[in-house]
Amino acid sequence: MKPQRKSRQRRASPHIDQEHERREGTHAQDGERREHAPAPSGQLYGVAPVLEALRAGGRRVERITVAEGAHEARLHELFELAREQRVPVRRAPRAELHRLAPHANHQGVVASVAAAAYADADELLDALAARVNTAAPPLTVVLDGVEDPRNLGAILRTCECVGADAVFVPERRAVGLTETVAKAAAGALEYVRVARVTNVARLIEELKERGIWTIGTAADASLEYTDWDWTRPSVLLLGGEGEGLRRLVRERCDALVRIPLRGRIASLNVSVAAGVVLYEALRQRMAAAAQVKQVGDERAAEAGHERAIKLQ
Repeated sequence: MKPQRKSRQRRASPHIDQEHERREGTHAQDGERREHAPAPSGQLYGVAPVLEALRAGGRRVERITVAEGAHEARLHELFELAREQRVPVRRAPRAELHRLAPHANHQGVVASVAAAAYADADELLDALAARVNTAAPPLTVVLDGVEDPRNLGAILRTCECVGADAVFVPERRAVGLTETVAKAAAGALEYVRVARVTNVARLIEELKERGIWTIGTAADASLEYTDWDWTRPSVLLLGGEGEGLRRLVRERCDALVRIPLRGRIASLNVSVAAGVVLYEALRQRMAAAAQVKQVGDERAAEAGHERAIKLQ
């Protein structure tokens, strides 16, 4: 579901940016203070630290932001390693890097580092497939381009509370497991497995091949979310902020469902939509489990009654 709120990024004054550059280049003591300033949680800055993180491979680098106009020759190896490891690299005004790493000698390079390890997507798919014809069918979430870390964290928290098995996120044009996500998830990252995939549309086909139904959310869907049978092995697909599910993703879903709205606002925040649908899935599954238990109790009672008659 598409949220209504979209943050507006404030531009820094070019005069402020130029003044910052002048101070950074002329004041040695100020540069020393920046170099020893602590990095914001979940970030690395500076050419050497980011390069070593890529070389070592021990920490998952989410994305790298490079200042416009930074020296290409000095960053050649960094670009090569990022390409090999499929780490997104984007250019941004130097003022933006100052905001990402305030009071730091970032040297035109800032990297976001994952706050938790990702699960292997193929292993996760196989684990879900193993539960298709069981009493506990899989319930999974796929996010098609959620970029707000607080939304991702809230969705992960809801997934943990309803007992969802996993969350899949795309590698590009989506937020990763940052410290902000971890904080918003309130501990859920310790229990919910998250995997990254290169192509959400291809992931849908792989889920279908394993017997899992793919259900997308769309405001114009004809089917309400309460009308779908969530006791089946199901994956819930939610679109990114402002865009919703992309066309190719919508077309590959087995079904599209909508949440009815009675007010004047046209859509819900994506994390709220996730909570609404996931708790409907939990409600249906709990009701089905209660019904199975009731039938079992009734059969056991009947068998006991028959035994008692035979003993008379």
